Amino acid sequence: MSEAVWSVLEAASEMVVSVPLLQPADIFVDLAGEEFRKRLFTTDDGDKTLCLRPDFTIPVCYEHLAAHRDAPKTYAYQGKIFRKRRMSGDPEFTQMGTEWIGHGDEMGTDARLFALAMECAKAAGLADTTVRVGDAHVFDALTKALGLSPGWRARLNAAFGDELRMTGALSRLGSPSASGGLASRLAPALARVNAKEARAIVDAVIGLPGAPPPGGRTDEDIALRLLEQASTADASHAADVIARFLPLTAPLSGAADQLRAFAAAEKLDLDSVIADFQRRTDALTAIGVDTARLTFDAAFGRRIGYYTGFVFEMIGIDGVNEAIAGGRYDKLVALLDPSTSLPGIGFSVWLDRLPEARA
Repeated sequence: MSEAVWSVLEAASEMVVSVPLLQPADIFVDLAGEEFRKRLFTTDDGDKTLCLRPDFTIPVCYEHLAAHRDAPKTYAYQGKIFRKRRMSGDPEFTQMGTEWIGHGDEMGTDARLFALAMECAKAAGLADTTVRVGDAHVFDALTKALGLSPGWRARLNAAFGDELRMTGALSRLGSPSASGGLASRLAPALARVNAKEARAIVDAVIGLPGAPPPGGRTDEDIALRLLEQASTADASHAADVIARFLPLTAPLSGAADQLRAFAAAEKLDLDSVIADFQRRTDALTAIGVDTARLTFDAAFGRRIGYYTGFVFEMIGIDGVNEAIAGGRYDKLVALLDPSTSLPGIGFSVWLDRLPEARA
Protein backbone atom coordinates (compact mmCIF):
# COMPACT_ATOMS: atom_id res chain seq x y z
CA MET A 1 0.00 0.00 0.00
CA SER A 2 2.81 2.44 0.78
CA GLU A 3 4.17 1.90 -2.73
CA ALA A 4 0.75 2.70 -4.17
CA VAL A 5 0.54 5.88 -2.09
CA TRP A 6 3.99 6.96 -3.23
CA SER A 7 3.04 6.40 -6.86
CA VAL A 8 0.08 8.75 -6.42
CA LEU A 9 2.18 11.44 -4.74
CA GLU A 10 5.06 11.21 -7.19
CA ALA A 11 2.78 11.39 -10.22
CA ALA A 12 1.07 14.52 -8.86
CA SER A 13 4.30 16.39 -8.03
CA GLU A 14 6.77 18.39 -10.07
CA MET A 15 9.75 17.19 -8.10
CA VAL A 16 10.79 14.81 -5.34
CA VAL A 17 12.64 16.69 -2.63
CA SER A 18 15.21 15.40 -0.16
CA VAL A 19 15.98 17.43 2.97
CA PRO A 20 18.72 16.92 5.58
CA LEU A 21 18.13 14.58 8.48
CA LEU A 22 19.56 17.12 10.95
CA GLN A 23 17.64 20.37 11.25
CA PRO A 24 17.97 23.53 13.39
CA ALA A 25 15.87 22.83 16.48
CA ASP A 26 14.95 26.41 17.40
CA ILE A 27 12.70 27.05 14.41
CA PHE A 28 10.48 24.08 15.29
CA VAL A 29 10.20 25.25 18.89
CA ASP A 30 9.56 28.85 17.85
CA LEU A 31 6.71 27.86 15.54
CA ALA A 32 5.23 24.88 17.38
CA GLY A 33 5.70 26.10 20.95
CA GLU A 34 8.12 25.38 23.76
CA GLU A 35 6.27 22.17 24.65
CA PHE A 36 7.39 20.74 21.29
CA ARG A 37 11.02 20.81 22.47
CA LYS A 38 10.28 17.80 24.69
CA ARG A 39 9.42 15.80 21.57
CA LEU A 40 12.71 16.47 19.77
CA PHE A 41 15.85 14.37 19.62
CA THR A 42 18.52 17.06 19.94
CA THR A 43 22.28 17.48 19.77
CA ASP A 44 24.54 20.52 20.07
CA ASP A 45 26.68 21.75 17.18
CA GLY A 46 28.83 24.52 18.55
CA ASP A 47 26.58 27.48 19.25
CA LYS A 48 23.31 26.01 17.96
CA THR A 49 21.06 23.08 18.75
CA LEU A 50 20.20 20.59 16.03
CA CYS A 51 17.49 17.96 16.03
CA LEU A 52 16.62 14.85 14.10
CA ARG A 53 14.03 15.84 11.51
CA PRO A 54 10.62 15.97 13.31
CA ASP A 55 8.64 17.22 10.32
CA PHE A 56 9.01 17.80 6.59
CA THR A 57 6.98 20.97 6.03
CA ILE A 58 9.47 23.46 7.44
CA PRO A 59 12.53 21.88 5.72
CA VAL A 60 10.68 21.72 2.39
CA CYS A 61 9.77 25.40 2.70
CA TYR A 62 13.45 26.21 3.31
CA GLU A 63 14.34 24.17 0.22
CA HIS A 64 11.82 26.16 -1.82
CA LEU A 65 13.21 29.47 -0.57
CA ALA A 66 16.74 28.37 -1.47
CA ALA A 67 16.02 27.09 -4.97
CA HIS A 68 12.60 28.09 -6.32
CA ARG A 69 11.30 31.09 -4.39
CA ASP A 70 9.93 32.87 -7.46
CA ALA A 71 7.96 29.96 -8.95
CA PRO A 72 5.09 27.87 -7.59
CA LYS A 73 6.15 24.27 -7.06
CA THR A 74 4.61 20.99 -5.95
CA TYR A 75 6.90 18.70 -3.98
CA ALA A 76 6.71 15.07 -2.92
CA TYR A 77 8.80 13.65 -0.10
CA GLN A 78 9.31 10.48 1.87
CA GLY A 79 11.63 9.54 4.72
CA LYS A 80 12.12 9.07 8.41
CA ILE A 81 10.97 11.55 11.01
CA PHE A 82 11.62 11.41 14.73
CA ARG A 83 9.37 12.42 17.62
CA LYS A 84 9.33 11.51 21.27
CA ARG A 85 6.11 11.03 23.23
CA ARG A 86 3.88 9.94 20.37
CA MET A 87 0.36 8.93 21.31
CA SER A 88 0.99 5.63 19.54
CA GLY A 89 3.80 4.05 17.55
CA ASP A 90 7.59 4.19 17.63
CA PRO A 91 9.49 7.47 17.91
CA GLU A 92 11.16 6.76 14.55
CA PHE A 93 8.77 6.30 11.65
CA THR A 94 8.32 6.98 7.95
CA GLN A 95 6.17 9.67 6.40
CA MET A 96 5.25 10.50 2.83
CA GLY A 97 3.63 13.69 1.75
CA THR A 98 3.38 16.70 -0.49
CA GLU A 99 3.80 20.45 -0.17
CA TRP A 100 2.38 22.95 -2.67
CA ILE A 101 4.09 26.32 -2.32
CA GLY A 102 3.34 29.56 -4.12
CA HIS A 103 0.04 28.64 -5.81
CA GLY A 104 -2.75 31.17 -6.18
CA ASP A 105 -6.50 30.51 -6.27
CA GLU A 106 -6.69 29.49 -2.63
CA MET A 107 -10.06 27.74 -2.69
CA GLY A 108 -9.36 25.87 -5.92
CA THR A 109 -5.91 24.81 -4.70
CA ASP A 110 -7.42 23.62 -1.40
CA ALA A 111 -9.87 21.49 -3.34
CA ARG A 112 -7.28 19.97 -5.67
CA LEU A 113 -4.90 19.11 -2.85
CA PHE A 114 -7.71 17.56 -0.80
CA ALA A 115 -8.75 15.45 -3.80
CA LEU A 116 -5.15 14.21 -4.01
CA ALA A 117 -5.28 13.30 -0.31
CA MET A 118 -8.46 11.33 -0.94
CA GLU A 119 -6.73 9.52 -3.81
CA CYS A 120 -3.89 8.62 -1.43
CA ALA A 121 -6.43 7.38 1.13
CA LYS A 122 -7.96 5.12 -1.49
CA ALA A 123 -4.54 3.78 -2.48
CA ALA A 124 -3.81 3.13 1.20
CA GLY A 125 -7.00 1.17 1.78
CA LEU A 126 -8.72 3.99 3.69
CA ALA A 127 -11.49 4.72 1.23
CA ASP A 128 -14.18 4.54 3.93
CA THR A 129 -12.25 6.36 6.65
CA THR A 130 -13.69 9.13 8.78
CA VAL A 131 -12.79 12.56 7.35
CA ARG A 132 -12.93 15.81 9.32
CA VAL A 133 -12.34 19.30 7.93
CA GLY A 134 -12.05 22.72 9.54
CA ASP A 135 -11.30 26.30 8.60
CA ALA A 136 -9.26 28.74 10.70
CA HIS A 137 -10.36 31.58 8.38
CA VAL A 138 -13.89 31.28 9.71
CA PHE A 139 -12.79 31.44 13.33
CA ASP A 140 -10.53 34.42 12.65
CA ALA A 141 -13.40 36.23 10.92
CA LEU A 142 -15.63 35.49 13.90
CA THR A 143 -13.21 37.06 16.39
CA LYS A 144 -12.92 40.12 14.15
CA ALA A 145 -16.69 40.46 13.75
CA LEU A 146 -17.07 40.34 17.53
CA GLY A 147 -14.93 43.45 17.88
CA LEU A 148 -12.19 41.79 19.90
CA SER A 149 -8.88 43.56 20.38
CA PRO A 150 -5.86 42.48 18.32
CA GLY A 151 -4.34 40.99 21.45
CA TRP A 152 -7.38 38.87 22.22
CA ARG A 153 -7.76 37.81 18.60
CA ALA A 154 -4.14 36.66 18.53
CA ARG A 155 -4.57 34.75 21.79
CA LEU A 156 -7.75 33.01 20.65
CA ASN A 157 -6.38 32.20 17.21
CA ALA A 158 -3.31 30.66 18.85
CA ALA A 159 -5.60 28.51 21.02
CA PHE A 160 -7.80 27.44 18.11
CA GLY A 161 -7.69 23.66 17.74
CA ASP A 162 -6.45 23.10 21.31
CA GLU A 163 -9.47 22.41 23.52
CA LEU A 164 -7.72 23.00 26.84
CA ARG A 165 -6.12 26.28 25.77
CA MET A 166 -9.36 27.49 24.24
CA THR A 167 -11.34 26.68 27.38
CA GLY A 168 -8.86 28.65 29.47
CA ALA A 169 -8.83 31.59 27.06
CA LEU A 170 -12.63 31.81 26.92
CA SER A 171 -12.86 31.59 30.70
CA ARG A 172 -10.48 34.50 31.04
CA LEU A 173 -12.18 36.48 28.27
CA GLY A 174 -15.59 36.07 29.85
CA SER A 175 -14.58 36.64 33.46
CA PRO A 176 -15.27 39.92 35.26
CA SER A 177 -12.37 42.33 35.41
CA ALA A 178 -9.86 41.50 38.12
CA SER A 179 -8.55 45.06 38.15
CA GLY A 180 -11.23 46.63 40.36
CA GLY A 181 -12.79 48.53 37.47
CA LEU A 182 -9.57 50.29 36.41
CA ALA A 183 -9.78 48.92 32.87
CA SER A 184 -13.32 50.20 32.40
CA ARG A 185 -12.31 53.65 33.68
CA LEU A 186 -9.37 53.76 31.28
CA ALA A 187 -11.35 52.53 28.29
CA PRO A 188 -12.72 55.93 27.11
CA ALA A 189 -9.23 57.47 27.07
CA LEU A 190 -7.62 54.46 25.40
CA ALA A 191 -10.27 54.41 22.67
CA ARG A 192 -9.13 57.85 21.44
CA VAL A 193 -5.42 57.10 20.99
CA ASN A 194 -3.19 54.73 19.07
CA ALA A 195 -1.63 51.59 20.50
CA LYS A 196 1.66 53.26 21.49
CA GLU A 197 -0.09 56.11 23.25
CA ALA A 198 -2.48 53.68 24.97
CA ARG A 199 0.47 51.73 26.37
CA ALA A 200 2.07 54.97 27.63
CA ILE A 201 -1.16 55.86 29.48
CA VAL A 202 -1.35 52.44 31.11
CA ASP A 203 2.33 52.55 32.06
CA ALA A 204 1.84 55.96 33.66
CA VAL A 205 -1.17 54.78 35.67
CA ILE A 206 0.35 51.56 37.01
CA GLY A 207 4.00 52.58 37.26
CA LEU A 208 5.10 52.23 40.87
CA PRO A 209 8.92 52.57 40.99
CA GLY A 210 10.45 50.44 43.67
CA ALA A 211 7.19 48.77 44.68
CA PRO A 212 6.91 44.99 44.50
CA PRO A 213 4.61 43.68 41.77
CA PRO A 214 1.08 43.10 43.18
CA GLY A 215 0.40 39.38 43.52
CA GLY A 216 3.80 38.61 42.08
CA ARG A 217 2.87 40.04 38.66
CA THR A 218 5.18 42.46 36.87
CA ASP A 219 4.09 45.86 35.59
CA GLU A 220 4.38 44.38 32.09
CA ASP A 221 1.86 41.65 32.96
CA ILE A 222 -0.56 44.15 34.48
CA ALA A 223 -0.26 46.58 31.56
CA LEU A 224 -1.01 43.91 28.98
CA ARG A 225 -3.96 42.67 31.01
CA LEU A 226 -5.42 46.18 31.37
CA LEU A 227 -5.01 46.91 27.67
CA GLU A 228 -6.82 43.67 26.81
CA GLN A 229 -9.67 44.41 29.19
CA ALA A 230 -10.05 48.05 28.20
CA SER A 231 -10.02 47.37 24.45
CA THR A 232 -12.44 44.43 24.47
CA ALA A 233 -16.06 45.42 23.89
CA ASP A 234 -18.58 43.25 25.73
CA ALA A 235 -16.09 40.45 26.37
CA SER A 236 -18.56 38.24 28.18
CA HIS A 237 -20.90 38.30 25.18
CA ALA A 238 -18.00 37.52 22.82
CA ALA A 239 -16.96 34.54 24.93
CA ASP A 240 -20.53 33.23 24.91
CA VAL A 241 -20.81 33.55 21.12
CA ILE A 242 -17.53 31.72 20.57
CA ALA A 243 -18.64 28.99 22.99
CA ARG A 244 -21.79 28.55 20.87
CA PHE A 245 -19.79 28.51 17.64
CA LEU A 246 -17.19 25.87 18.51
CA PRO A 247 -19.60 22.89 18.88
CA LEU A 248 -21.04 23.39 15.38
CA THR A 249 -20.71 20.34 13.12
CA ALA A 250 -22.36 19.44 9.83
CA PRO A 251 -21.77 17.50 6.62
CA LEU A 252 -19.53 19.77 4.56
CA SER A 253 -22.18 19.91 1.84
CA GLY A 254 -24.47 21.85 4.21
CA ALA A 255 -21.90 23.56 6.44
CA ALA A 256 -22.04 26.95 4.68
CA ASP A 257 -25.79 27.08 5.28
CA GLN A 258 -25.26 26.31 8.95
CA LEU A 259 -22.64 29.04 9.20
CA ARG A 260 -25.02 31.53 7.57
CA ALA A 261 -27.73 30.60 10.04
CA PHE A 262 -25.33 31.03 12.95
CA ALA A 263 -24.17 34.43 11.69
CA ALA A 264 -27.76 35.60 11.24
CA ALA A 265 -28.78 34.42 14.71
CA GLU A 266 -25.82 36.20 16.30
CA LYS A 267 -26.20 39.29 14.08
CA LEU A 268 -22.64 39.03 12.75
CA ASP A 269 -21.31 39.89 9.30
CA LEU A 270 -19.50 36.77 8.13
CA ASP A 271 -20.68 36.97 4.52
CA SER A 272 -17.23 37.21 2.91
CA VAL A 273 -15.61 34.28 4.69
CA ILE A 274 -18.69 32.10 4.23
CA ALA A 275 -18.71 32.91 0.51
CA ASP A 276 -15.09 31.70 0.27
CA PHE A 277 -16.01 28.62 2.29
CA GLN A 278 -18.83 27.88 -0.16
CA ARG A 279 -16.52 28.36 -3.16
CA ARG A 280 -14.17 25.73 -1.78
CA THR A 281 -17.05 23.32 -1.17
CA ASP A 282 -18.31 23.92 -4.70
CA ALA A 283 -14.80 23.35 -6.10
CA LEU A 284 -14.58 20.04 -4.23
CA THR A 285 -17.95 18.97 -5.61
CA ALA A 286 -16.92 19.97 -9.13
CA ILE A 287 -13.91 17.65 -9.08
CA GLY A 288 -15.91 14.70 -7.81
CA VAL A 289 -15.51 14.81 -4.01
CA ASP A 290 -18.63 13.70 -2.15
CA THR A 291 -18.84 16.56 0.35
CA ALA A 292 -21.84 14.99 2.08
CA ARG A 293 -19.45 12.34 3.44
CA LEU A 294 -17.06 14.89 4.95
CA THR A 295 -17.69 16.34 8.41
CA PHE A 296 -17.11 20.03 9.05
CA ASP A 297 -16.10 20.68 12.66
CA ALA A 298 -16.04 24.37 13.63
CA ALA A 299 -13.54 23.72 16.46
CA PHE A 300 -11.08 21.72 14.36
CA GLY A 301 -7.72 23.36 13.83
CA ARG A 302 -4.03 22.60 14.10
CA ARG A 303 -2.16 23.30 17.32
CA ILE A 304 0.75 24.78 15.36
CA GLY A 305 0.23 28.49 14.89
CA TYR A 306 1.29 28.87 11.26
CA TYR A 307 -1.81 27.07 9.94
CA THR A 308 -4.15 29.71 8.59
CA GLY A 309 -7.13 28.21 6.76
CA PHE A 310 -8.45 24.89 5.51
CA VAL A 311 -7.35 21.83 7.51
CA PHE A 312 -8.33 18.16 7.27
CA GLU A 313 -7.59 14.74 8.69
CA MET A 314 -8.39 11.14 7.74
CA ILE A 315 -8.42 8.77 10.68
CA GLY A 316 -6.17 5.70 10.67
CA ILE A 317 -6.44 2.10 11.77
CA ASP A 318 -6.65 2.88 15.49
CA GLY A 319 -9.79 4.98 14.98
CA VAL A 320 -8.20 7.86 16.90
CA ASN A 321 -5.04 9.21 15.26
CA GLU A 322 -4.93 10.68 11.79
CA ALA A 323 -3.34 8.63 9.03
CA ILE A 324 -3.45 11.49 6.52
CA ALA A 325 -3.49 15.08 7.74
CA GLY A 326 -2.91 18.43 6.15
CA GLY A 327 -3.77 22.06 5.90
CA ARG A 328 -3.00 25.53 4.65
CA TYR A 329 -0.03 27.40 6.12
CA ASP A 330 0.11 30.79 4.41
CA LYS A 331 2.03 32.38 7.31
CA LEU A 332 4.88 29.93 7.35
CA VAL A 333 7.14 31.12 4.53
CA ALA A 334 7.01 34.71 5.81
CA LEU A 335 7.93 33.47 9.29
CA LEU A 336 10.94 31.66 7.84
CA ASP A 337 11.93 34.60 5.62
CA PRO A 338 10.25 37.96 6.38
CA SER A 339 11.24 39.27 2.94
CA THR A 340 9.00 36.72 1.21
CA SER A 341 5.32 35.87 1.54
CA LEU A 342 4.01 32.80 -0.28
CA PRO A 343 0.90 30.66 0.18
CA GLY A 344 1.37 27.03 1.07
CA ILE A 345 -0.64 23.90 1.68
CA GLY A 346 0.24 20.24 2.08
CA PHE A 347 -0.43 16.95 3.80
CA SER A 348 1.42 14.02 5.31
CA VAL A 349 0.73 10.29 5.25
CA TRP A 350 1.64 8.49 8.50
CA LEU A 351 2.56 5.05 7.19
CA ASP A 352 2.44 3.31 10.58
CA ARG A 353 -1.28 4.18 10.82
CA LEU A 354 -2.26 2.59 7.50
CA PRO A 355 -4.02 -0.78 7.28
CA GLU A 356 -0.84 -2.50 6.09
CA ALA A 357 0.78 -1.68 9.46
CA ARG A 358 -1.41 -4.36 11.04
CA ALA A 359 0.06 -7.09 8.86
